[in-house]
Amino acid sequence: MGERLGEMILIAFIIGIPLAAAQDLNLERCSWMTAIPRESMPDLPEQNFDGLSWSERPFLPVGSTREDVCMDQYFSAAATQLVLMDEEIQEDVAIAKLNYKGTAEPNIERMLSGSFRMLGPALRNESDEWFLYITERQDYETPGMQLYMLDISVPGETLVGRVTLQIVNIDDNAPVIRLLDSCVVPELGSLGLTNCVYEVSDADGRISTSNMTFSIESYRNDDEIFFIQGDNIPNEWMKMTMTLGLNKSLDFTVNVLHIFRVTAFDSLPNNHTVSIMVQVENVDHRPPRWVEIFAVEQFDEKMAKNFTVRAIDADTGINGAIHYRLEAAEEDKEFFSIETISGGQDGAIFQVEPIDRDKLEREIFRVTLIAYKANNESNITPIDVVIIINDINDQAPLPIYEEYTISIPEETPQTLNFDTEFGFHDRDTGENARYSVRLESVYPEGAAAAFLIQPEVGYQRQTFFMTTTNHSMLDFEDENFRYGVKLQVIATDLGNATLTGVATVFINLINWNDELPIFESSSRNVSFDETVGEGFHVATVSAKDRDIDDSVVHTLMGNAQQFLRINETTGDIYVAIDSAFDYHRQNEVLVQVRAHDTLGIPSSINGTPIVNTDTSQLVIQLNDINNTPPSLRLPRGSPQVEENVPEGYLVTRESLEITATDPDTTADLRFEIVWNSSYATKQGRETAPSEYVGCLEIETSFPDGDDNRGSAVGRLIVKEIRHNVTIDFEEFEVLYVTIRVVDNNTAIGTDYDELTFTITIIDMNDNAPEWVENTLNQTLRVRENSATGTIIGSVQATDIDGPLYNQVRYTIVPREDTLEDLVRIDSNTGQIEVALNAAIDADIPPRDNLYFTVIASDKCTEADPEDCPPDKNYFNTEGNITIQIIDTNNKIPTVRTDLFNATVYLYENATQGDEVVIVASEDLDRDEIYHTVSYQINYAVSSRLRNFFSVDLDTGRIFVDYTTDEVLDRDGEEPTHRIFLNLIDNFYTEGDGNRNQNTTEVLVVLLDVNDNAPELPSRDRLSWSVSENLSKGSRLSPYIFAPDRDEINTDNSRVGYEVANLTLLTERDIVLPDLFTAIDVYTDNMYNVSGELETLVDLKGFWGTYDIGILAYDHGEPRQESSEIYQLVIRPYNFHAPVFVFPQSGSVLRFARERAMVNARLGLVSGEFLDSIQATDEDGLEAGKVTFDISGDDEASQYFQVLANGENEGILMLQQMFTEEVKEFKVSIRATDGGTEPYPRFTEVTLRAVFVPTQGEPIFSNNIADVAFVEQEAGLTEKHELPLAVDLKNYLCADDCHSIYYSIIDGNEEGYFALDAVTNVLTLARALDRSESEIHTMRVVASNSRDVTTALPSSILTVTITVREANPRPIFTRSLYTAGISTLDSVNRELLTVQAVHSEGLPISYAIDQSSMMTDASLANVRDSAFLLNNVSGVLTLNMQPTASMHGMFEFNVIASDPDDANDTTAVKIYLISSQNRVFFMFVNALTQVESHADFIAQTFSTGFNMTCNIDQVVPATDTSGVTLDDVIEVRAHFIRDNVPVSTEVIEDLRSDTQTLRAIQTTLNTELLVLRDFVTGASPEISADTSRVVVYVLAGLSAALALLCLVLLATFIVRTRVLNRRLEALSIPKYGSQDSGLNRMGLAAPGTNKHTEKGSNPIWNEAINAPDFDAISEASDDSDLIGIEDLPQFRKDYFPTADGDSLTAVEPVATHSNNFGFNTTPFSPEFLKKQSNL
Repeated sequence: MGERLGEMILIAFIIGIPLAAAQDLNLERCSWMTAIPRESMPDLPEQNFDGLSWSERPFLPVGSTREDVCMDQYFSAAATQLVLMDEEIQEDVAIAKLNYKGTAEPNIERMLSGSFRMLGPALRNESDEWFLYITERQDYETPGMQLYMLDISVPGETLVGRVTLQIVNIDDNAPVIRLLDSCVVPELGSLGLTNCVYEVSDADGRISTSNMTFSIESYRNDDEIFFIQGDNIPNEWMKMTMTLGLNKSLDFTVNVLHIFRVTAFDSLPNNHTVSIMVQVENVDHRPPRWVEIFAVEQFDEKMAKNFTVRAIDADTGINGAIHYRLEAAEEDKEFFSIETISGGQDGAIFQVEPIDRDKLEREIFRVTLIAYKANNESNITPIDVVIIINDINDQAPLPIYEEYTISIPEETPQTLNFDTEFGFHDRDTGENARYSVRLESVYPEGAAAAFLIQPEVGYQRQTFFMTTTNHSMLDFEDENFRYGVKLQVIATDLGNATLTGVATVFINLINWNDELPIFESSSRNVSFDETVGEGFHVATVSAKDRDIDDSVVHTLMGNAQQFLRINETTGDIYVAIDSAFDYHRQNEVLVQVRAHDTLGIPSSINGTPIVNTDTSQLVIQLNDINNTPPSLRLPRGSPQVEENVPEGYLVTRESLEITATDPDTTADLRFEIVWNSSYATKQGRETAPSEYVGCLEIETSFPDGDDNRGSAVGRLIVKEIRHNVTIDFEEFEVLYVTIRVVDNNTAIGTDYDELTFTITIIDMNDNAPEWVENTLNQTLRVRENSATGTIIGSVQATDIDGPLYNQVRYTIVPREDTLEDLVRIDSNTGQIEVALNAAIDADIPPRDNLYFTVIASDKCTEADPEDCPPDKNYFNTEGNITIQIIDTNNKIPTVRTDLFNATVYLYENATQGDEVVIVASEDLDRDEIYHTVSYQINYAVSSRLRNFFSVDLDTGRIFVDYTTDEVLDRDGEEPTHRIFLNLIDNFYTEGDGNRNQNTTEVLVVLLDVNDNAPELPSRDRLSWSVSENLSKGSRLSPYIFAPDRDEINTDNSRVGYEVANLTLLTERDIVLPDLFTAIDVYTDNMYNVSGELETLVDLKGFWGTYDIGILAYDHGEPRQESSEIYQLVIRPYNFHAPVFVFPQSGSVLRFARERAMVNARLGLVSGEFLDSIQATDEDGLEAGKVTFDISGDDEASQYFQVLANGENEGILMLQQMFTEEVKEFKVSIRATDGGTEPYPRFTEVTLRAVFVPTQGEPIFSNNIADVAFVEQEAGLTEKHELPLAVDLKNYLCADDCHSIYYSIIDGNEEGYFALDAVTNVLTLARALDRSESEIHTMRVVASNSRDVTTALPSSILTVTITVREANPRPIFTRSLYTAGISTLDSVNRELLTVQAVHSEGLPISYAIDQSSMMTDASLANVRDSAFLLNNVSGVLTLNMQPTASMHGMFEFNVIASDPDDANDTTAVKIYLISSQNRVFFMFVNALTQVESHADFIAQTFSTGFNMTCNIDQVVPATDTSGVTLDDVIEVRAHFIRDNVPVSTEVIEDLRSDTQTLRAIQTTLNTELLVLRDFVTGASPEISADTSRVVVYVLAGLSAALALLCLVLLATFIVRTRVLNRRLEALSIPKYGSQDSGLNRMGLAAPGTNKHTEKGSNPIWNEAINAPDFDAISEASDDSDLIGIEDLPQFRKDYFPTADGDSLTAVEPVATHSNNFGFNTTPFSPEFLKKQSNL
């Protein structure tokens, strides 16, 4: 924006627009070119310049529309055309067409701005039209190539047209990212921006930096971890910052060094890519990680063992020393120790001392090994290991403790709970560890009878329980028991009575705890200051207990424990913490003190231990200490006070009170004003303290009276600071008063609080306007004949009141002989100007002065009085002025160009004072003061002239005058200087001061001198970053360009380049040859030279950062040169991929399953730990650093990880456990280097990692096997390889495999079989006999040892041996197969399938025995080719087309053969049938269902019709139109009887046998086959009309049935009503009525309810298994319920029998012919018989 504004100001100045309007100079048509970001070219409106002349519009747009050139506004007042053109246009470009048709050549008059040489403007005639061309390529970034202005004249026109060409900056330069410092980011840091900030520069400035974007490219998902944020630098558009940010926290263990490429894109986008390396700083926080450790170790007791364990620092970047310690049970510490190996890097020695398992009575010891960091013992990683000690059987049962002592309450039934474990321990195992226990009395005699010990038998370490069985014996008052009971518990080994153990039990009887602790008083008061601290003694509150040997414990109850503590023994109470009390929070504290005794004797047999308690209350009354600072509160609003209020005026009124409070009871508050920190301001500036200090005072009052001085009110009162001066708005507008409240009685802490109180002063109109000094005495002049509006001068009066009252208005009136209306005054500004045009005359009559009176007033002049301020007072102030009339100077100086040269040539090294030219002129004014001409250079047109030239004011002599350090420089884009001169008369403004002036120009052309050295770009604008992969002779980009500002196309500006020096900054020990040379690169001519660096050698091996010195020199005299040091980075190239040292691809690693642990070094089956993963890389820096990870298989990535372990090493670990006993993984380990160019390289090795157990026996995957041997001697040569056992220990083994041996352990008692112990091949030791046994069963065991008699079931193979017959052969399942063919059949129709089975299951092949073929003579021609038989499936297909002339049948044999040529034969008969033999069965089923049951259907009809049924075809049925019917299947068949096809007449006769047909349908229904019908003759026709008739018939029947149902329903309703009336007439009177006679006692009538008592009715009593009595109408004469109430189950005293069956002797089911179970009627003989048996 700054560049754009500067250009607009310069353009505006030159074309004559006021500078104030320059910022508003907006482009009309071409704003899209300078918009940021650059906009697309819009559709511009058409322009019409027809009829316009050169003077009206000198320049016109070029005909063709270009996006890189745009003609904008034409400023007619300055005859200037504004044109915009993009930089970097390579070809000559026309920017404007001259509105000129003449043939004479126009002329470029001069360049007002910019270099002619750099622009190369040219006027060209094309097709009789003149165009302005630009011939030099423009580069906006080159100084002086931003703006050009040139004047063009055409012959015959006086108007000189001016073109202002603005070069538009396009985004043509790539951004440059500079990596200044290395980026180190700590892991686990917060997300967001980091401290890694980089500088991004772009020579295109804002158009690039305001639209810069960044991207991250990474092979390792770094783009998900990092982000880039670009930020612009205020007031600096050439540069910006690029800050690296985090989306995810970094993890040192995942990636130590992040290397990725960052690309900066500008708006085109041009781009620049750099590689960024982010070093992850390892933060010390991870606990150590175990890498060599075990989970379980087992060995015999009394043996010493040492184990090496090791953990590493998980913060591998720190790799601190790891120390070790262990934690074990206190009793185990003597057996275990761990000692860190010196240095803390090689692990530790874990030592196990000899352990006596029998003595310790333990086999398993758990020890926690702890690895911790040497610099932080709290940063630990514990791991639990288990030591298992094998037992040696050599111990007898011994008591756990030899003596037991217990005190029990007297006469209390209880179990004795000893303080220690009560029992015995036989350290042996098995049967030798069983023993019996018993009690014997020592004293008193017979005391053992009071106790019982359980259980009576123990095993190994056994805990026993003693209980009292006769607790009345245990009487404390009994002298024999008062002093205790002594018993012996004797344990005797059940296997060896000499092995015994004796424990002595001492039992003491104790009395009851029956006394309470008692306090001296139930309450006590104490008082002390609230400020007491920790340790202050509060009081003693104690209780006493009369029990002997009892003690009292004192405790505090509730939350008092938070701030008090008590001595449990003495009851002394102390303050526990500082600042425990606050009088204002709580001035009285109640504390409950509890006392309880400790004797703890049970109070009852089953009671809990007695705790007798008592409580006392301590009342603490706090003394208030003044230690709280006061609190000051200001009102919400700020008061406003009018100025000049009288002394005593109250500022704080009503709601504006100032209040203060202090909770301390002794507070004494006082307000005061702190003037040192108070201040006042006037219009934002501070006022002198003398103007406000003391203008207020504050009074203190106490609203609650003097008794409460902790609540106060402050009243601000106005005071005089000087006589009659209180508050003056003219001195200050706002007063900031510091109010302080002080507590005079504060004992501790701060005694005051203060705030700033703001008071606003209200202005009043109390001052009259005053004329500014000398404003009335000033000299005012006016030229005669001045025009209306000519400004004469101005007067000014001021008013020191505030803005409401300081607005001054002016009026003017003539005085003495001055005429009216000659002048006027602006009422607001006081400016005086001419009123009447040309009315002021100094000649007629002669007049020297004009006289006026001016009035200044502060009266409000608003049209509406309501808009005026409240103070209506105002002031008028008068003053007299005099205006002088002066004569006019009306002649203009003229230039005498005939007397001097307007173009002067001057060497650029001209010295101070050298003359350029003397300008001549003349002026024809009459008076001397008006015709004397003075000369001035118009520096306003070109301020640069002031630096080089001056002119003598009187003589017009122009000379060289260096006013700054700058001198003439032809090469500084100013080869010429056009000096603009003003010729002025009356220069010193004598007379009326009017001056006339004219202008002229002098063109100074500078001649070149070789005084400029080539200008190399600065260090920050040029650098190289190249790859180490560059070969000799490669050119480096960017090129070097050092422009020489001397004259172009001369030796003075021709530049050459050299490499001056090369310094390696990276610390490397290498011999550095000459790596680069500078090559001169010529472009369009030999004088325009740039340079490029070219490699002299291959750069491989020379990576690093260099400082390269570049020397640039010209060829002029004297030679000029310059040099600069630039940064050159040779980026390491990643030539090599990592090479694995270990492991090698394809290797197999077998790990011990038992030793597999998460995050620990893996152990091999050999017992050793796996070596570290290791790889090498020859490349340098990060390209040579290798990291490892798991790649490829997802399962392997889930379970494995590689932990970094030093440089280019890693440890393969499990990160997740698995459950399988044997687990194989295909593990691909990828080694990736840190190279970034061209990309990180990696190498993968793939290996097989398998976890196998190291213990256990071989197992069979399938524990059952079947083999067969041929009986007799033939079987002796057979052998069978039985399934081999799998030894999981041998999975993928090579040289460490375990041998597997096989042996028969059962089932070979008769010695028939022999087994090879190694190959598990079974052979016969003697011949088998199938007649004796067809099957033999035996068991084979697999083991790693040869002599095994028992094994686990998984290691045993059960083998079933089948005895095969000696001569096996195929056997057909049927002796005869039949089928029929007709003329309707086609070739390849399947007729039948023959089937044979083989006793040995061998494959069977089928063939037609052509020699057995027998046919009718009509079939002789097709006898040998009529049929084809599939030799594998046995399917016989038709291979000819039957004709009507054929009849009879084919009769032949089919032979089934096995591979051993054993065979069997069956007969086949194929009948020729016609339509007279065809039968059609219609099934309502799915096609697949009928096809699958074809054999069942044929068998059913064969059985039902007593003849052979052959099914020929199963097809979907169709109607007469050929449309397939849904779920109707047609089965085509024929019948054979006596080898002759049965005619359809015979079958038709069978249709009348409905019983046979129903039987067939029933049989078919068993397979869900529905036979609808069968017909003979031609295929049945099922038409849609027939179906429709059937539907109509069924509909009619349905309607008739519905009508019949309605009739039956009506009949049922009528009949029911009649029966109900009859029932009511026959009903029994209500129970309980007088006439019923049913209330009399003793009557057992059928209607009597004798089971009104709850539970007496067996029907509803679920406890009685009552039978189902009635299933028929109870109103019938044969009801089962008649007489039922006399059954025993209905008696009140009945109770079910023990077996739960209430009718044990009654048969459960009656003989009714229905679906229910009944009992016999009570009046049947069966019932009577059953009753007699009850």
